[in-house]
Amino acid sequence: MKKIIFSVACALALTSCGTVGLVGAVYMNTTEPTAVTSNTLGTKVGQAKALSVLGVAAVGDAGIEKAAKQAGIKKVSHVDKKTFSVLGLFTKVTYTVYGE
Repeated sequence: MKKIIFSVACALALTSCGTVGLVGAVYMNTTEPTAVTSNTLGTKVGQAKALSVLGVAAVGDAGIEKAAKQAGIKKVSHVDKKTFSVLGLFTKVTYTVYGE
């Protein structure tokens, strides 16, 4: 029985190995590129955010469309993703959209 529990625990622990992006199990405060287009770098900047608490409840609209509309961007040049997380208990994700 202990071998089965150990095997299941190992399998669950290894399932995130194929994820793309940065992972900080205890603390995370990173910014990474998400998308880029051939459009020239614009002067407008828009942001959209979402929050997760305890991994149980998540709220917010962190969509690129929302961030672009908020700044009046018609042509997106690139998008950055900022992630702040503490122990996975509190996580805030912010997408920043740049363009004209």
